[in-house]
Amino acid sequence: DMNKFAFVLTAIAITSLFSSGIVLADEAAIKTLARITMNLNHFPSDDDKAILKGIIDSDESSDEAADIAMAISNMQHKVLEDDAERLEDLISDDQIGADARKLASILLRINHAPSEEDKKTLAALAGG
Repeated sequence: DMNKFAFVLTAIAITSLFSSGIVLADEAAIKTLARITMNLNHFPSDDDKAILKGIIDSDESSDEAADIAMAISNMQHKVLEDDAERLEDLISDDQIGADARKLASILLRINHAPSEEDKKTLAALAGG
């Protein structure tokens, strides 16, 4: 039946549009999180905390982006224990994007500020 076929095609098109929108929002979130992490000094600034809260509260953020944002937001010289556990779970999840996993790994290594090596990786993740 042609109508059914057209309906299914439309549904597929809408679904893929929707999911790619979330992926794009997530890529933007990961870039933002990388930039904030790159400039981190002991803990995030008030401006950065506002941005992080936006990512945490946004319906468009993936769970991993929200978890990473939460970990950065709660940082006091290094990631808090509860956040570290969540980041470790995230790193070991193959379903999660490589950039998010890289960022989570860097966060776990931070003590006061990212290393020079990690800053290079963060700069690449931040898109320049």
